[in-house]
Amino acid sequence: MKIQIEDQIFEIDETTLYDWIKLGRVPRDASVWSETLTDGQWQPVSELPPVRKLWRLGSDSERPDVGKSENSTNEIKSGQRFLKYQKRLPVVTLILIALNVAIFHPLELQLIASPHDLGPLIQFGAYSYHLIVEDGEYWRLLTSTFLHAHALHLLLNMGILFLLGTLLEGLYGRGRFLFLYLTSAIVSSLASLLFVQNALGVGASGAVFGLVGVAVALGIRYKDRLPQRLGRILGLRLLPFIGIDLLLGFFVLPQFNYNVNNTAHISGLLTGFIGGIILTPELFSYREREKRIVAGLTAALVALTIASGVIPILHALTNSGETVERQIDSGSPADLTDYIKSHEQKILTRRYDPNAYATLENLYIEALKIFPDDASWTQKLKQFYAKALQADPDNPVWNNNLFWVYQATAFEHPDEKTELTDYIELCEAVADKRGYNRSLYLNLDYFYTRAKGLAPQEGRFWDRKLEAFYQRAVQKDPENGTWSNNLAWLYVEQQTNPQKTVELALNAVKQVPTEKNFLDTLGWAYFRNRQYRKALRAFEQVVASPVQSEEELNAQESGWKGIAELVQAEKSPQASQTFTPAFLKFYERLSRRFPENSANRAKLDAIFNLFQRGFYGR
Repeated sequence: MKIQIEDQIFEIDETTLYDWIKLGRVPRDASVWSETLTDGQWQPVSELPPVRKLWRLGSDSERPDVGKSENSTNEIKSGQRFLKYQKRLPVVTLILIALNVAIFHPLELQLIASPHDLGPLIQFGAYSYHLIVEDGEYWRLLTSTFLHAHALHLLLNMGILFLLGTLLEGLYGRGRFLFLYLTSAIVSSLASLLFVQNALGVGASGAVFGLVGVAVALGIRYKDRLPQRLGRILGLRLLPFIGIDLLLGFFVLPQFNYNVNNTAHISGLLTGFIGGIILTPELFSYREREKRIVAGLTAALVALTIASGVIPILHALTNSGETVERQIDSGSPADLTDYIKSHEQKILTRRYDPNAYATLENLYIEALKIFPDDASWTQKLKQFYAKALQADPDNPVWNNNLFWVYQATAFEHPDEKTELTDYIELCEAVADKRGYNRSLYLNLDYFYTRAKGLAPQEGRFWDRKLEAFYQRAVQKDPENGTWSNNLAWLYVEQQTNPQKTVELALNAVKQVPTEKNFLDTLGWAYFRNRQYRKALRAFEQVVASPVQSEEELNAQESGWKGIAELVQAEKSPQASQTFTPAFLKFYERLSRRFPENSANRAKLDAIFNLFQRGFYGR
């Protein structure tokens, strides 16, 4: 059993409690905790039946005296608030959630309309190292914590805020809870300045992680004074969940191109933990000075938050020039051209910032739409991507968008061959300087292959170019089956290096065993190497399963063609003796798989008829 008298807690037994009461050492506002008497909760000592008898407390004494504020204060001090805090409406938590949702609604409409435009996020106050440090827009440290990039992002943060907010706001009081939340938000943004300098940042996760830190501190510091049901979920018991979240942020989500500001998470967590250790929950606090200090600091933070929120509103109402869309929608083409020139000087002369580059890219693309016959904008985009790829070749956006511009401006145009030369030289220059990059190499692969198709008379030149390119790609990225497959197919077309062709095709299939293109290449590699039974088995895997895309359909057609050539190939009597049983089993298996009157069944029967003619003709 434990008893709390003012600020002190004593470990006593039940007999000692009654002795102390008889000696007058226990005030009536004391609280007790016992596994048996109070069911593991703090409870006013006056509610224990034996104690009531000792003090001769009647039913009238249980009625609260609403006229005496001192009795109300003693009730809070006694720990009875543990039984009542859940009934208190978490006003601050609900206001914070409402603000985040209200801000997200108009932002969401703009993001849906232009999903690749970062202008709305910047306009609403997103975190940006360059805008904060270089342009002095310090208000973004706070406004960015009230923004979210998409609905799931908002839902996750607000869900955790609601769960922790309803708990911690009741324990710490509204003022202290808001102080801990806003402090964690600001510190997480400040810490991000040290490590996140080339990306936009939005989200309340830094502040939410601060609340998680408070919950850890609460469970550690007040372990013996919390009800058992809270003790089971707070404190060190939260560490596994924190570890899982950090693991997702550092290793899992980046694999899906989802960037996570781990710096904000960790700094917010530490800020909340320190705040939870220093600040006493209002439930246990009797220090008026601490209450006044926290109230003053909270008021200052609230005023700072309101002032920070006013600035994006003013930017939205004035011609601030912060978003591409506002400049484009409100200005003439001449204004757009001037605005692009000013942006070029501002962005291209500074240190590389992907968000600023994305803004300039949007401007170029918009100019290309307005002036479709002006080739200078296509040239500007080429120069832009050359610079962007030199600065950040690992960013798939630049490679993908470069390919998109080629498709939009050069593909099947009269001057495509000339344009294609520029794109090849651009990608080769980046590859020579920055080395291997998968997205960049995929573009080069397409450009080389396209150039070969546009100039069949130069086929041998491009074959040599592609062979050297694929060999370099295989060496740089041996676990990428695409390069092994493409080099193997090049050898299949050239009908050279049969053993090397099989080796490369097998390596590709090893990386992705179900890829129809890889299996088709393997079948042709075996065929060129006169390994007919293995070729038949590979082709069977290509044609037997359903197709999901046009690319798989092409591979399946190539597989049927390969099987047809197999049954027509000249074979020695000994080879025929081994191939014939294999083919008959192949036909039997696929006959059961393909229904009557299906397209694949018709192809299978046609090949069987071809096999029979060849068999009886020998």
